[in-house]
Amino acid sequence: MKMAGYFITLKPLILWLVAATLAFSTIVQANPHEIFVSKDILPYGFSVTALPGKNEVDPRKVITLEAVGLGVSLSEIELLDSSGNILFEAKNQTKLSLPAPLAFGMRHTIKVIAVRGWTRQSETREINFTTVAVPKLEGPTLRTLEPDASVTLHFDRPVSEVQATGGLTLSAKADTTGQNIRLLASAYEQEHSYPVQLNYKTATGVPLPSVTLELQTPPALAVNTNVRGLSNLGLMLPLQMTFSEPLADRNNVPSYLQVETRDGKVIPGKWRWIGQRQLRFTPQPVWPASSSIEVKADIQKLRSERGGMLKQILVEQFSTGTDRRLFVYLDSQLVEALENGKVIRTFKVSTGKSKTPTVTGNYYIYDRYRHKTMRSDVDQGQPGFYEVKDVPYTQFFYKDYAFHGAFWHNSFGRPASHGCVNMATKEHNRRWPNVSEDAGWLYEWGALGIPVIVMHKASETMRAGQVADNASKSRQKASAVSAEVAIR
Repeated sequence: MKMAGYFITLKPLILWLVAATLAFSTIVQANPHEIFVSKDILPYGFSVTALPGKNEVDPRKVITLEAVGLGVSLSEIELLDSSGNILFEAKNQTKLSLPAPLAFGMRHTIKVIAVRGWTRQSETREINFTTVAVPKLEGPTLRTLEPDASVTLHFDRPVSEVQATGGLTLSAKADTTGQNIRLLASAYEQEHSYPVQLNYKTATGVPLPSVTLELQTPPALAVNTNVRGLSNLGLMLPLQMTFSEPLADRNNVPSYLQVETRDGKVIPGKWRWIGQRQLRFTPQPVWPASSSIEVKADIQKLRSERGGMLKQILVEQFSTGTDRRLFVYLDSQLVEALENGKVIRTFKVSTGKSKTPTVTGNYYIYDRYRHKTMRSDVDQGQPGFYEVKDVPYTQFFYKDYAFHGAFWHNSFGRPASHGCVNMATKEHNRRWPNVSEDAGWLYEWGALGIPVIVMHKASETMRAGQVADNASKSRQKASAVSAEVAIR
């Protein structure tokens, strides 16, 4: 009877233990991410939350440890990094949370000793896990925008939800791998550096530490022309545009440029690249006389290879003078100055001697100096060396060949030069102070771009010193031919 009474007394305790065992078994099946350490029929140990199993752990989430079982405590808890350094430790806890956030991309170890003193049970366990790694951005953080205003970032693993913010507008688009992100910029200044903050997540959606980039925009494109602001130009000077750097889409650049008179009449001509940065326009057949001319550019399409654009609309203006032309006749040593088809001055000159002849052909005045030092091609001490300083009224028409004043001789009408066209001048002329100022007149009358036609032989009327109508017509015909002047 006593045994039956004891059984009745212990029956609730036995039922409680059985129920507890069944309950813990259910918990284990329902929560596979919780870890238990148990022994015999009375379970004891601890549970761990926020560990997803095989996946990397989000380091922002708090990991909680809790003792499980009647009378169970966590006597020692240690959190270690991959080098074995203790990051956190605690003793005699029933429930605690590990410090967060943890470091990204780090292997961690949790060491726990669970004990139940009244049963003298003890169990030690280690839990290893790795936090989410930060995708590595390959390459420097200092980047320069490509010509299409983009920059491509490459990560060593996929990323998602990329957002870029800074002083310029940026849109981000990933490729199918998720590792290449293309940033497209807009609303930015040229020749500027912008700090950009990059916010992004892992492929599984874990927010990552932001990355700071520095984006440099390309320098602005600049252009200079040889006609800017000039007036009274001759009709043959080519328009030359020199860009600060090579242009993209160079074959189509001429289509982005317009050359026309101020009243909107398009001037026909031919564009040609000279090297990488210089573009030349030759009017066909010549510039219109006494006209105002404008050069315009489409700044939205005109870009450098690095993507630079012109800062402002390009409108270059210049004007031409009357139709002036120069004819040089080597056999008679004469120069004719024609204006609007009529001979207005004739000069006796001295062209090149037999061993240093003057070139023949069609040219134009490409450079002018009020005074110029003239030197030979050979060094001092060598045969043929010469150097004359302050040569007045110098106008070059081909390489080193020029019209200029010659105060050192008075042999005009006979060949006497090293190839230039010598003309009478009063300047520096102490020996023949009463000569005509032919070189000065030609300099004042002349201009850049005036056609120069050098011929071996003049017409019979010219030899007689007559300026007949038929000779004038002949000159006009020759002037028309000179429209085919080669660009030299």
